[in-house]
Amino acid sequence: MPIDEPASKATRLFMAKRILETHWTRALDRPWRVGGCLECQGPVTCPQLDWALELVADVASVIFQKR
Repeated sequence: MPIDEPASKATRLFMAKRILETHWTRALDRPWRVGGCLECQGPVTCPQLDWALELVADVASVIFQKR
């Protein structure tokens, strides 16, 4: 895929999965919380984690609508 093309939904979901795994394994005392990556800002803010959780929630809402 050329760099100029937007990432597909599947590629973005894969990236979100990796972000969630990073936060799960590096923030063992508070899994899936801020503190697991270099983008974490302070004790309560991480733009990557927010993006990943938003994307996963969006995908899940679409999946459950179709059932």
